[in-house]
Amino acid sequence: MKIKLRIWAIAILLAFLIPVVAVSTAAATQAGHDDHLNRGMGMITFTQGAIISGPTGLSDHTTIVTVHETLSFTGSLAGTALTIERDVIHTVTDEGKTVPFTTFHGNGTFTGTLDNNQVTLHIRYEGVKNSTFTRGNFVIHGDTSQMNDVQGEGHFSGTLTGGVEGGGNSTVGYTMHWTVSTHTEEPEASDTDMDTD
Repeated sequence: MKIKLRIWAIAILLAFLIPVVAVSTAAATQAGHDDHLNRGMGMITFTQGAIISGPTGLSDHTTIVTVHETLSFTGSLAGTALTIERDVIHTVTDEGKTVPFTTFHGNGTFTGTLDNNQVTLHIRYEGVKNSTFTRGNFVIHGDTSQMNDVQGEGHFSGTLTGGVEGGGNSTVGYTMHWTVSTHTEEPEASDTDMDTD
C-alpha cells in the first residue's frame, strides 16, 4: 500500500514539475520581442590625462585627485571614452609595510562601435587598483539613432602598468553583455466605421 502511495505522489509531483520546468526553460531561452542579449570581450587601455583638481589630502592615509581619463576599447566595444575620474588613494600599513591602493570611479561619453554598429553611449565605471592589478565594472547606455535603448555592463581585470596613482597606461581585459531594444511605433487602432448605432 505504501509503495502505491509513493508512486502516486511521485506521479503527481512530476505532473506539476514538468510543465513548470518547460515554461521556465522556454522563458529563459527566448528574449523579448525585439530584445537581443549579446556577449563580447576585448581590451581597455586606461590613460590618465590632465589633473582637474587635487591632490587633496583628507587624512594621513587618504588623498583625492580628479583627472581626465581616456579609455580606449578594442574588441566588441571599439572606440574611445573621454571621462572624468575621481581617484581616492588609500595608504594602509600591513605588518609594518605601507600598502597603497586606489579606488576610482568615472563617467563620460563613449564614441565608437558596439558589435560593428556606430554608437555614442554614456559610460560609468568603478574599480580598485594597486601596484600589480586593477579590477572593476562598467555600464553603458544610450538611445541614439543607430541603436535604440542600448543597455550593457561589463567587468574588467588585469595587471596594472601605470602604478597606483596613474601616470601611465594600463591595459586590461574585459567581458561584457548588452541588450539592444529596437522599438517601432505601431499605429494606434482607429474606428473608421461611420455608421452610428
